[in-house]
Amino acid sequence: MTALPASATVTILGAGVVGSAIAYELSRAFDPAETPILVLEAQGEEAWQATGAALGVLIVHLSRRRRGRNFQLRQASLARYETLIPELEAQTGVKIPYQRQGIVEICTTEAEAIASRAWLQEQAPPGVQWLSPEEVEHQLPLLNPQLVHGALWATGDRQVTPKPLTQALRRAARQRGVQFSYQSPVRQLQRSPQGGWILDMDQASLGTEYLILAAGLGTTPLTQALDCPVTVEPVLGQALEFACGTPVNTPVMTAEGIHFVPLPWGRVWVGATVEFNTLSGNPQALDQLYRRATELWPVLKTAPLTQQWQGLRPRPSDRPAPIIEKLDDRTWLATGHYRNGILLAPVTAQKIAQSVITTLAKRNRRSEAKD
Repeated sequence: MTALPASATVTILGAGVVGSAIAYELSRAFDPAETPILVLEAQGEEAWQATGAALGVLIVHLSRRRRGRNFQLRQASLARYETLIPELEAQTGVKIPYQRQGIVEICTTEAEAIASRAWLQEQAPPGVQWLSPEEVEHQLPLLNPQLVHGALWATGDRQVTPKPLTQALRRAARQRGVQFSYQSPVRQLQRSPQGGWILDMDQASLGTEYLILAAGLGTTPLTQALDCPVTVEPVLGQALEFACGTPVNTPVMTAEGIHFVPLPWGRVWVGATVEFNTLSGNPQALDQLYRRATELWPVLKTAPLTQQWQGLRPRPSDRPAPIIEKLDDRTWLATGHYRNGILLAPVTAQKIAQSVITTLAKRNRRSEAKD
């Protein structure tokens, strides 16, 4: 744990992709020398939790729910990614693997193909086209042609590698003056006499004027001090990594809820399972994932399995995901993103940052009026 300041203006709890994105957006709006920003992470710097469980698949144009808040968030976040990736790369000098070949959704039954074509004709989502079985076989030779009844190809959907993205967000925020402290769990929240928060930690207490809870599964115990406690439940996901080269510009493929993610360094990710009410992966679920993935993509049958991993996704138990809201003039929630933490991190950061900016501007105007 690094040396902590006695206080901060804004403190973010959680240094996963959501907390790191918020820190970066705030660092663009404030000078941390004048408005100190602190990020506290309970785990170590390389303990990735939900961020490490993700495959970084950014599905927007293929989304079947095309109305309402969630779809609007998806659209706004994908648009921000198109500017965020080059922005971070220019600032940090770090290359972030960001696939722009789109996402292909494979139909493995005739009924699914009929339904997908009907949806495409009715909704006409931008940048989505139909591929016949012959076109799929020609463009995606890694697939088992006997299981292909056509596909939807969303050329505008994307995939980003979660760890390099989060590391770049952290580095860029640090370069702008944000302080990060790892292995710094907050045990309890208390209101300060001035209306802000006192954070009780293992070795010390820290005061902050404004607090942003982006702690994923750690949100539940922390919000017991709030007037509206939040319950976030874990949903486990398991994934596999294969040593498998793929043709240049191979897009991400998804079939039957299984993602096939080619990586530029000769690896392929496959996943992920969705397992409720458990903190440890079910071996049978992982076996089923492996078996079906190798049926869909026969090239994986002879590819060495280089890694398998699991992670817990935070899912709200009593409301839709995600939770992005202002609780009061001192407190914000940015948590419970479930399976869309990577996808929605940029728009979450924008919304939280804008709310904080507005709140601090009002405070400054009131202070000036008193003077």
